[in-house]
Amino acid sequence: MTFHSRSIIAFGQFCNRVFDNVLSGAPMGKSLELIREQFGASAVVLTAENRDKPNDGNSYIAMARSGAGSEVMGGTGFIVMTGSTRSREVSELLENRHCTSATDFGVEGNTCYKLTIARPLAHAPFDQEEKSVCEILVAHLARGLEMASRMGATEIERTLYSDVVDRLCVGIIILDRAGKVVRTSSTADDILTEGSSLRVKGGRLYARCSNEDRALQSAIKMALQDGGNAGASDVRGLSLTKQSGSKNLGLIVRPITAGSHRGLSAQSAAVVYLRDSEAVPAIEGDLVRQLFDLTPAEAAVARRLTVGLSLDEAANSLEISRNTARAHLRSIFSKSGITRQTELVRLVLNSVVLLGERPRQAV
Repeated sequence: MTFHSRSIIAFGQFCNRVFDNVLSGAPMGKSLELIREQFGASAVVLTAENRDKPNDGNSYIAMARSGAGSEVMGGTGFIVMTGSTRSREVSELLENRHCTSATDFGVEGNTCYKLTIARPLAHAPFDQEEKSVCEILVAHLARGLEMASRMGATEIERTLYSDVVDRLCVGIIILDRAGKVVRTSSTADDILTEGSSLRVKGGRLYARCSNEDRALQSAIKMALQDGGNAGASDVRGLSLTKQSGSKNLGLIVRPITAGSHRGLSAQSAAVVYLRDSEAVPAIEGDLVRQLFDLTPAEAAVARRLTVGLSLDEAANSLEISRNTARAHLRSIFSKSGITRQTELVRLVLNSVVLLGERPRQAV
C-alpha cells in the first residue's frame, strides 16, 4: 500500500474518498478503482448477494481491473450477475493471483457484501495489515451503499409527494427558521412567476397588497414561533387578492412539527400551502373513460363538464348538437348511478383521475 502504516491521516483521507464516492452516487467502479490503485492490485471485485437466498441465481457485482477501467451498469454501479457466466468471468479474473477478501452484512443484515482484492503472483502477497484494511473497506462500502439507498428512497418518496400535490393544483413553499424560502414546488413556482399576489424578494415571501402582507408576515411569524407544537391553532388561513380584483389565491400557513421532518432539512420550520381557486385541473379523457367505463364521446363530455363548462359549452367545444351531448350525459348518469351534473363533477374530482396528469393554470 502506498501510505505509511502509521499514517492515520492518509488512511482516513483514503477511506473518506471511497465513502464519499459511494454516497455521491458515483459509479461503484470509481470507488473500487481507488482501492485498486491504493493496493497496487490487478483487480478489485465487490459482490452483493441476498443473504436469505444466496443460491437464487442472482448476485450483483462491480469490478475494477488494471488496463480495463471499471465495469459498471446503471445508476447503482452494479452489474446483475446471473447463472454461471459472470461467476466464471470473476473466477478467471482472480485465478492465479494473490487474493484477500472480506465480507460484511451491513447494518440491516439482509445482504452479504464481499470485497476481493487481487494482484499478480509476481507481487508480494497480502500481509495482515492489508487484510485488515480490506475488512474495514468492505464495512465502509456496505454502510455507504445502504445509506445511499435510504437517501435515494427518501428522495423518491419526496418527489412522489410533490408530484401528487402539484397534480392537485396545490403549491408548497417551505420556510426555514429565519422565515426564508428554502424550497418550492413547481405549482408554487408557477404562482410566484405569475406574481399577481405573491413574490419572493431577498429570499423571503411577500404579498403584493400591503394589508394582506401584514397578515401573511404575522401568520409566518406565529408559525415559526409555534415550533413543534401541533394543533388546530397552529394553522392560519389567508385569502390574497389577484390583479383581477378577486380574492382567488388561498393560503394555509402552518409550522412543520418535529415528527413531520421526514425528507426535509432539519432547518425546515414552516410550510405555506397555496391554491388558486381559478386553477383548472387537468382531467385526462382516457383515464375518465377507463375509470368510469365510458365511451370516448361520453368521457369527452364528462371531462368538459368537470372543468366547469356548461352542457351547451361542452357541446360547442366538441362540435356536437346539444341533444347529442344530453344523450351522452344521460348515458353517463346511467352508468355512474347519479342523477345530477353536480354529482358528476364531484364524482370525477374525488376520484384518482386528477393524479394522471400534471395540472395546468387557468389563463
